[in-house]
Amino acid sequence: MEIRQIYYVLEVAKQKSFSGAAKALYVTQPAISHQINALEEELQVKLFRRDTHSVSLTSDGEKFCEYAQKIVDSVDDLFQAFDLERSDEKPVLRVGVYPFYGKSPLRQILASFFATNSNVMGNIKAVDNYAAYDMLRNGDLDFAIIKCRRDNMPDFDYTEIDDERLYAVISRKRTGVNANIMILSDLGNYPLLTGEKDSHFYIEMKKLYSENNIPFNVSFMNTSETSLMQDMVRDDVGIILATESTARSLEDSEITALPIEPKQELVTLIIYPNKKKLRGAYLAFRNYVTDAYKMSPESDTIIE
Repeated sequence: MEIRQIYYVLEVAKQKSFSGAAKALYVTQPAISHQINALEEELQVKLFRRDTHSVSLTSDGEKFCEYAQKIVDSVDDLFQAFDLERSDEKPVLRVGVYPFYGKSPLRQILASFFATNSNVMGNIKAVDNYAAYDMLRNGDLDFAIIKCRRDNMPDFDYTEIDDERLYAVISRKRTGVNANIMILSDLGNYPLLTGEKDSHFYIEMKKLYSENNIPFNVSFMNTSETSLMQDMVRDDVGIILATESTARSLEDSEITALPIEPKQELVTLIIYPNKKKLRGAYLAFRNYVTDAYKMSPESDTIIE
């Protein structure tokens, strides 16, 4: 049993809704459902009655909440006893994240972690892989969440959290963009919007193009300007290469995302200094992010 599961049960009971609890805690509904299902399986009881119109506590659920509230109150008392509510006393997790993370599932995962772990503060920086590596070596970051090709894994301890197909994000104005795929060899026909010349992503994509004898036609270099790049795609100035979740989030009436054929993949890793023993909030953070990526919304079957 984990503390977050206790908070989830109490919030669902308060909201009388899984979706309402998810909004209140900045967590996805499947995440709450998954954790409560796991808790019910561990306790061998049903905590909630679920039907198409409502969610209510069972008698076992009422009993659970009675004790759960005492636990939550005790945790709050513990924090106050050690002044852990003071922001300058809380541990700070310094996390480097890849550009465009705000357009990916990672944004909500990070928000969820810090919303449900109020005794920890977060310091999030969008950085290129190379900058993240330097900051980890210098002790300026505790973690970095990066994307890379499997043939270029970093020289750090890491946990693999996802692998995704590479997509081309392109304007619907572009003549002939009616297909369902982007042929790899055709990428040279489109100006590329990418990272700066010495960035990890620029070098990775240049290598991909070179390996496949594709002209490397770059028109803009600055992935920190995410909104500008999105507008440039909309205006048919160039294309963005991104993993599926990011690419899909950029789609709208003027932008489409096409999987690249033959299939190309990038792996997402959470990396940290070599041989660092993860404990407490650091271990909780690594496990939370890893578990969150493993959870699939399609696996959730709870009806509200």
